[in-house]
Amino acid sequence: MNVILLGYRGCGKTTVGRAVARALGWRYVDVDDATREAFDNATIAEIWQRHGEPAWREAEVAATRRLVAGREQVIGLGGGTLMQPGAREAVEAAEARRVYLHAPPDVLHARIVGDVASAATRPSLTPHAGRLAEIEQVLAERDPVYRAVADAAIDVATLSVDDAVAAVLNELR
Repeated sequence: MNVILLGYRGCGKTTVGRAVARALGWRYVDVDDATREAFDNATIAEIWQRHGEPAWREAEVAATRRLVAGREQVIGLGGGTLMQPGAREAVEAAEARRVYLHAPPDVLHARIVGDVASAATRPSLTPHAGRLAEIEQVLAERDPVYRAVADAAIDVATLSVDDAVAAVLNELR
């Protein structure tokens, strides 16, 4: 079995995922990192600029399929991973507990803005270029998919990392 964390950028998939993996004695793997390996570990923004989003998405689906086939891992999905049909099917079919970490757009925006590396390494998804309007627009499309795929949803807006980890672990019981 695996634990698959899903949600929008800034929800804590990586931070919470690493801590959950430590608590379980499992490995943490990140779909974005696994996908970047197919492009010599360039940043996502560089990959999108050089190769285009379709090439990224194709590699993302392949990485997702490979990772969900493993066992005893905590897997952090990319924010857009579930929007790719092949990846969504692989996640839905995986022997896993799927947990949606969610927060309101303003909280996500504050976290993203506070992460200097994020703006430099991740592409904008709309003409709103990372502003709150972009998060609201993209999350309106993704939230129903996240909720449809998830076995559980945890509002992480006001949770500390430790509390979010405890909430995820509680969902595994």
